Amino acid sequence: MPVSVTTADGRAPDGDVVTHRLGAVTVSAIASGAQYVSHAPVRWPGVNGPDLVVLLHTHGSTTYRWRGDDVLAGPTVLLMHDSAQRCSLSYEGPFTAFVLRVPARVVGLSAEQLGPVAGTALPTTGGTAALLASLLPAVTSAAGWAPRVGERLGAALVDLVTLLVLEHGASETVQEGPRGELVRRVRAYIDQHYRDPSLSPESIAKAHHVSLRYLHRVFEPEELTVGRLIQRRRLEEGARELARPGRRAVTVAAVAQLCGFTNAAHLSRAFRRLHGCPPLEWRSRALGRSGAPGGAGRVLARPSVAGR
Repeated sequence: MPVSVTTADGRAPDGDVVTHRLGAVTVSAIASGAQYVSHAPVRWPGVNGPDLVVLLHTHGSTTYRWRGDDVLAGPTVLLMHDSAQRCSLSYEGPFTAFVLRVPARVVGLSAEQLGPVAGTALPTTGGTAALLASLLPAVTSAAGWAPRVGERLGAALVDLVTLLVLEHGASETVQEGPRGELVRRVRAYIDQHYRDPSLSPESIAKAHHVSLRYLHRVFEPEELTVGRLIQRRRLEEGARELARPGRRAVTVAAVAQLCGFTNAAHLSRAFRRLHGCPPLEWRSRALGRSGAPGGAGRVLARPSVAGR
């Protein structure tokens, strides 16, 4: 986030900044002296949307100005800022602070949806704010995290920021708009990658920079879980392949490999559960050997889904 920093005597401020990248998020530890910081939104090439910026002071305080209002932020509050908005921070003396930057697109929030939490100081005496206040110094002060650990920590921080917004009045926006958007993106991702045997809820969560727990929670209102959605997509494609004219010589093992199943037995078990018959019988019926109607890829029998 581009900022301009000035001091009363015109000198460059002394201090230290340590920054770590944790998956989709960035965490920084800052120790410096009296200064004035101003931020004006800038669109950088390749940058997609604003960031949510969470600021925690463990020593010292600042006067935060946003939309003409002044907020005093010290060690007992989390300051939430929308990087798409202009702001300033005025420090009268030395301070230490921790900064968490989360792309709004990862949480599923637009600049207009930040509403009640943008530009506010949230008490760290309880709830999600207290969890973030205890976690930020720990994840930022470490010398470095292994990539896999860092990605998981980043996903956990995204979840906590989402919960923070939910706690402070934007629950309908987060649950309806962004939830639906993430569901649509995951479905499209499955359509593009279902042939990959390694596709799983874990890999999908990683690709979308969210935790596995959050991904499952987003899909709770849906008919199918993420795992069942992957399997259903593979089975639909398998049914189409088996029913294609001129594919009688293609083995079940070949169809399984084409559709992302680990082996023919895996495909056969899943196919029987969904369609009530093994793949070869499906092929025979679909191609008209038994006299049953069946165009290429048509689902002849689809029992209702029992559970997820």
